[in-house]
Amino acid sequence: MPYFSIAKRTLLYLIILAASRSAFGLDCSKAITTPDLNQCASIEQKKVEATLNRVYQRVLKSLDDKDAEQPDAKVRNAFIAAQRAWVKFREADCNAVYQKHAGGSIRTMMHIGCMQNHAEKRIKDLEYFEAE
Repeated sequence: MPYFSIAKRTLLYLIILAASRSAFGLDCSKAITTPDLNQCASIEQKKVEATLNRVYQRVLKSLDDKDAEQPDAKVRNAFIAAQRAWVKFREADCNAVYQKHAGGSIRTMMHIGCMQNHAEKRIKDLEYFEAE
């Protein structure tokens, strides 16, 4: 019975520790473990992804603008098709990066970095498209 009690207390301690960590947040400037580094990279990736989505929606809306120089369904449809093709390319490319590093603990960081790099480049591409 004492073993069960120790195991129970250990489990309870781990649950409390996990809950307190998420309650206080993660200090990414001090992250050193692989899970923490992955979580921090994911947080940054989500920020870039949100920016990408905002820029994409803004450009898409500009193509619907009635006051636009040339509102054209063909341009809008081609733009949407290009974005869908880019999404598939990015997924395939970053999955290849993940597979390249599949044997190591860096695989997730490499995948997240790939996704973020592509998103940052796409934001610039979309902004260039909008300015043309």
